[in-house]
Amino acid sequence: VVEIGFKIGHFGEDLGTQTSGFFSDKMFRTLLLPRLARIFEVYKNAGVPVMMHSCGNILQYIPRLIDIGLDILEPTQPCMDLKYLKKEFGKDLIFYGGINTQTLPYLAEGQVREMVRDTIRILGKGGGYIIAPSQEIMNDVPVANIKVLVETIKEERGTFY
Repeated sequence: VVEIGFKIGHFGEDLGTQTSGFFSDKMFRTLLLPRLARIFEVYKNAGVPVMMHSCGNILQYIPRLIDIGLDILEPTQPCMDLKYLKKEFGKDLIFYGGINTQTLPYLAEGQVREMVRDTIRILGKGGGYIIAPSQEIMNDVPVANIKVLVETIKEERGTFY
């Protein structure tokens, strides 16, 4: 991938549930981290940033992932405390996602607008944020909510630098 000119190294491995990581810290450190480090090293040696996809609350693993070269966390899911993520890791990571798709089907249009703005203001403060949903937008989301989401992103983008 790097040899043919990709400008980013992307790797995916779901490591968490809605409440925590799948693995104990010891298991993560001994079994997974060395393998992830080898993958990240290929990208780092090629001079490209490392983006990793992992669903779930992987808060417990983030410091070690940063240590081995993670640059972009994708998706940033609301099951993790977004304010804490930005405060603790905002100087080291770019956050991709964060806009809650699990509640999107059930919110009124005004609530969608508020949720999107809150997410952008939390993760976007000082930069380092790629505005995106936390996952795919599923077919149970009202079209009106999707329109409000897109309109709000258009209104808010660029306001957090």
